[in-house]
Parts: sequence; C-alpha cells; structure tokens
Amino acid sequence: MRRRFDVIGDIAVIGCTVDELEKDTAETILRENKRVRVVLAKSAPVRGAFRLCGLKLVAGENRTLTVHRENGCVFHVDLAAVHFSPRLVNERRLVAESSEPGEQVLNMFGGLGSFSIEIAKEKRSTLVFNVDINPDAARLCLKNVLANSLRGRVVTVLSDAKEATNSLFLNKVGRVLLPLPEKSYEYLNAAISALKDSGTIHYYDFVGIAKRESCVDMVLAKVAKSNTKADLSLRKGRIVKSVAPRRYLVSLELHAKKSGRV
Repeated sequence: MRRRFDVIGDIAVIGCTVDELEKDTAETILRENKRVRVVLAKSAPVRGAFRLCGLKLVAGENRTLTVHRENGCVFHVDLAAVHFSPRLVNERRLVAESSEPGEQVLNMFGGLGSFSIEIAKEKRSTLVFNVDINPDAARLCLKNVLANSLRGRVVTVLSDAKEATNSLFLNKVGRVLLPLPEKSYEYLNAAISALKDSGTIHYYDFVGIAKRESCVDMVLAKVAKSNTKADLSLRKGRIVKSVAPRRYLVSLELHAKKSGRV
C-alpha cells in the first residue's frame, strides 16, 4: 500500500499509519529514494504554541536534524523542535516574489526563517524581522541567516508577536506576514498596528467548506467582519493546499489602509 510522505532534507515523514504497515512503508521509501536516510512517522498531530507533532523513528538513522534546500535557499531543520512544511515551497516563492525592494517586513510567526530568508534572498535591499516565541526556532533562524549569507538582512527576534510589535514595530513596516493560520485572526490588529499608513498583509487561515471554489470568499468574509482600524481590500487570494477532506489552507494578500493610528 502506497503511503503519502513528505521529504525534508534527507528525512522522510509519513503520516499516522497502521503500526504493522509502518516498517514496510519505511523500507520501501529508503529503497526507492536514495537521498533519504531517515524515515519518521507522525505519532501525534500538530499542537501547542510551537506547532510540534509527535514523531517516532521507523527506519534509518536515529536523528531529527537535517539540511533542506528549496528555491535557492538552505535551511537547517530540527523536526523535533520546530514546525516546517515542505508543502509550502510554492507559497514561500510567491510571497518572496510579491515583496518590494527596500521594504521592511515583519514576519510575526517566523519559525526557523523560511519565509523571511526567501524574501531577503529574492529582494536584496529588503530588511525582514523574523519573530517567534520558540527558542529553538530563533536559534535555527540565526543559523539559517548565516548559512544563506543574509547577516543584517534578516533580524531574529525571540518574543511573542504582539509584545514584539507593541515594543518595536508600531507604524514601522510596509509588509506583515501572518503564516500561522490558528493565530492569524487573533493577531490581525497587531499586524495592522505594525504598518505605516498603509501596507500589505499576508493572511493565512483554515476553512472547512464543501465547495472548494468558495474558500477565498469565505475567509475574506471572515476578515471583513473583524474589528480592525483599517480598510482592507483583497489583492490576491488562493488555496495553498488541502489539509483534510473539505478543509483548506487559504492565503489572502491584503492591502491595508489605516483609518487612524492603531
């Protein structure tokens, strides 16, 4: 039986499976994918403030550390310590391409720096602030900044995103990323407060709906009902990926014009 799996560096991660099938699946992956040295299985869903899932070794070397390459960037990843999805490779590229040269960008849930580093690599005069509350994510982000020769171009901030915004970024940046769907709605006003008089917000949210083509409109309607002190308009909207039957991750690129100081 074929099992869907993700490859991050030289580590393959398979979804939760029936125990007796895991070993056979892992051996097949190792045999058919020469660059894979480790096979892990998810033993629990993503949860908690750090977005971590349970993992167990099924075959290969006993480690969770790897080096992942995408879109011309290098990322040191520890799957036991940080959340990282290779399925967002195209989304990271699109966000990097949409950024403007010379912008200051705030990534409010930056993790190990994947979005931030790809933006800075794509637009050489851009300064990106990568905020995350996970100390391991901040440590890996620093390592990835050096690995991609972006010292001084991506700044790592270990903090809760709201606290960092209120103390460091009020009315300072031109673009804000909210790449944590579980928290985007809650942190939308903080994102707006970080913008200058106007700017761009990359907003991510989950939606469960029978008609796939209505996903973007449904998330946009949710955002429109939020109590924000800004006029929000849609520039681009897309379905990033399916996360479960009839459940999708949606990306909105919003233009925000403040109606007053937030």
